[in-house]
Amino acid sequence: MSAVIFDLDDTLYDQLEPFKKAVQKNFFFPSSQIEDLYLFSRSFSDEVFDLTHTGKMQLEAMYIYRMQNACAQFGMDLTVKQALQFQEDYAYFQGKIELFEDAKELLDYCKQQGMTTGLITNGPTGHQWAKIQQLGLTRWISEKNIFISSTVGISKPDTRLFEHVERSMDLDKKDTYYVGDSYENDVIGAKSAGWKAVWHNHRGHTRPETKVMFDQLLDRKTSLTELIYIL
Repeated sequence: MSAVIFDLDDTLYDQLEPFKKAVQKNFFFPSSQIEDLYLFSRSFSDEVFDLTHTGKMQLEAMYIYRMQNACAQFGMDLTVKQALQFQEDYAYFQGKIELFEDAKELLDYCKQQGMTTGLITNGPTGHQWAKIQQLGLTRWISEKNIFISSTVGISKPDTRLFEHVERSMDLDKKDTYYVGDSYENDVIGAKSAGWKAVWHNHRGHTRPETKVMFDQLLDRKTSLTELIYIL
């Protein structure tokens, strides 16, 4: 029987929603461009992820860096105080996140079928656990099958993280599906480990130039529940 391992952020819940609410509270910013601002902030966050992961950059410094640089793309000069106030509000709204409805349906299906499920997520342990608990994910996924990069000491797309999960969960790579929104971290990471990769591309990103190809694509028009037919 297949095993399904999930990414967390922007795969099982809408990461844009708390960001959007924090932007609307703090800035006069065109609604039509908030998603672009969000994507820039993620890009700058990813740029320094290894520094925060290894402790060479403090999280507060990263929060300032990503928002100042993201806002600069739109001609906004953000102060340190403004960046930290935004982050405070962003964290507050992250405490209100909810699962995508189709994610609930897919998780329910996996549980009903007795399928093995797991979670791999990059990020600080406490921060990621807070989101996991807010979403109630342990209703479907055992705590022992939840792997956070800061806890393990390895982050996606490093193949060693997927191999660690494979050993820990006693997975058969040929029947293991990994579902995530990031092509580099999720698709390339999973495929490099010999797993099947499902690209949850609900943001409509352009596929990067790489020979690594996903096994299944879910786009803006496709529900996560489509996976029920291939598992």
